Amino acid sequence: MNRRDFLRGAGAFIVGAKLLPACGDDATVPAIDASLNGRYAFPQGLASGDPRTTSVVLWTRVIQGSDELADVELRLQVATDATFAAVVVDMTLQSTMASDHAVRVLVTDLDANTEYHYRFVAGVDEIVGRTHTAPDSTADVQVNLAWVSCQDYQSGHYGAYQQMLTDDEARPAADKIHFVVHLGDVIYETIDEGSQRALDDAFVTKVLKNEDGSDRIPNDFPSGGGNTKGGAKFARTVDDYRHLYKTFMSDPNMQAARARWPFIYTWDDHEFSNDYWQSMANYIDGTTTDEPSQKRKYDANRAWFEYVPAQLTGSIGPGGVTQNAKDFTPGTVANARFTAANSDNFVAEPNNAAAVGSMTIYRSLRWGKHVELVMTDQRSYRSDHAIPEDFAAIVNAAAGQSVFFDPRNFLPLPLVNLMDVGSVANMPNIQLSQTASVPNPRHTAPIGTMLGKEQKAWWKATMLASDATWKLWGNEVPMMRMRVNDVDGALGFDRVLNGDAWDGYPTERRELLSYLLAQNVKNVVVLTGDFHAHFAGVLVDNPDSTGTPVAVATELVAAGISSNSLFSFYESATRELASVRALVTVDATAGGGSAFTENINLLIQHGLQSAGVFAATGNLTAALGQSDPPNPHIRYVDTNAQGYGYAKVTATEVQSTLVTVNRPVGAASSAAPGVKRAASFTIPKDNPAGMSQATVTGTKPFPLT
Repeated sequence: MNRRDFLRGAGAFIVGAKLLPACGDDATVPAIDASLNGRYAFPQGLASGDPRTTSVVLWTRVIQGSDELADVELRLQVATDATFAAVVVDMTLQSTMASDHAVRVLVTDLDANTEYHYRFVAGVDEIVGRTHTAPDSTADVQVNLAWVSCQDYQSGHYGAYQQMLTDDEARPAADKIHFVVHLGDVIYETIDEGSQRALDDAFVTKVLKNEDGSDRIPNDFPSGGGNTKGGAKFARTVDDYRHLYKTFMSDPNMQAARARWPFIYTWDDHEFSNDYWQSMANYIDGTTTDEPSQKRKYDANRAWFEYVPAQLTGSIGPGGVTQNAKDFTPGTVANARFTAANSDNFVAEPNNAAAVGSMTIYRSLRWGKHVELVMTDQRSYRSDHAIPEDFAAIVNAAAGQSVFFDPRNFLPLPLVNLMDVGSVANMPNIQLSQTASVPNPRHTAPIGTMLGKEQKAWWKATMLASDATWKLWGNEVPMMRMRVNDVDGALGFDRVLNGDAWDGYPTERRELLSYLLAQNVKNVVVLTGDFHAHFAGVLVDNPDSTGTPVAVATELVAAGISSNSLFSFYESATRELASVRALVTVDATAGGGSAFTENINLLIQHGLQSAGVFAATGNLTAALGQSDPPNPHIRYVDTNAQGYGYAKVTATEVQSTLVTVNRPVGAASSAAPGVKRAASFTIPKDNPAGMSQATVTGTKPFPLT
């Protein structure tokens, strides 16, 4: 057999490895000492990532049972068969404390569109997985993928991964998953000691247990952690973040999925800090009070690189498009007060630049003739939110109320649109009432950005240059407009559900979608996570247009693996707000419905008047008679869900399914939790407006019941 090669190491983070001759060469592979059986462990399993036509990244973490600090020598073997009779790679590696005993290797010179089996061996202890390389860019093949996000360890079990495996076993060979896209929140950076955050079907907090009987809550941070305003602890050091990866990746269902399929990752916020932008965290309210977190961002990047298999340096994109992705580079970073953002929205303070610049993860991957997967980073280069935390505090104080509005949720649409454009609005003060006004903190700021200048230019160039039939965008936060319409001043203004999503950056969203339209870039399907809910819909060039908006692309939002649902968030937040609560949930048991009927689904799809009628009468027919859709582009809403998304892509269409699993908070189990419902859609080529309505099997979500 031909000798295979692999990429050179980078510091302690990609382990340098001695390549041994493969079976069939003259040299002899070192013998294994059988007395070492049971001496080594692979507590986080193994994984593969970023499959390309001739390469894939392979990963594991290995420790010596008697001395977890000791270096470990191990072997990596790759074969074309499950028995490892046809070995094509055989190399020695060493895991060390420098990378927390994590090992990652980019193996190259593989064959395209080929399933490989691989194993890491220490002594006679081993762990085995499968992976798959990408087809050549000219191969006319069907592509099947799943996408996932949001796996809060304390909020639920990871049974959705086992459901993916079970579902895939039942599919015909042509429809089986080739790879999984992970859109972020692999970990959550906080620990709520003393209480679990899992909610059962009655929305009662449950204490979760693992299969071994242990509490499903991470142990305390090595550093002791920091304290949030809500009483939780947050990760502060690289060892804290490593601790979280080790805990979350110990889950057997997640390990089974990573052993079966190659994953392609980006991050969202919880890999570092909730709702962050650049290296600014938000545990202390406001930007004027400052919360310098450059060192935490740097440490979070380092831990992600150690634990997540991804090819960054050496990434290949469409011809003519410069690739900026690069591996983590060690450096020196300190915490320092933020300075004002420059005209490109980036804070040039040296430590922010060093922390963000320690690694670049946006990249694209090609799978055959029909799929270009474009993975973005929507945290490291974004500007501050249109409505910063300190502005909300100022407004609340000026209004003389303890709660006026939250800076992230249920925001006045006109205020978001005004503040997003920054200095363009030329409005130094925000008028709260006829007699009260407050300074506009974005009066001199640039227009808001999610991607940042360089990444946005790369995104545009990639979308334009790719000749793949379909451009699938791995997008962390929802892009479609999610508006709640005001009726007769009941809400004061039209509202948007969340300002941390693209609804908080509407100008750049309009720029990107208008670019696709102007450049005639077709067949863009946006795959999204983050929102802890299933949504499907059409993306239009300008959702605020008074004319007829033009359909440009489609979006599929998949609920989290385990995190509490969007509905759960609003149900909890409105328990003491009876008038608002009725728009979120209604006890419809008298009419044969649920005690927690998701009226928020009706609110989003059919409007305030419709949801109000149902809240008052419980009569769905009467409520639908008052329908005034505030989001006519939305085809499907399931705000009370955990699960995953699945898609199969051909030359002529994308068929997708949003799978809702039974709530993953019962007894811990390696068995699949079962499918509660599945909503399927078809997106025809060259016709985003032709996206089908949902075909739902199982228990339909309200108001489809």
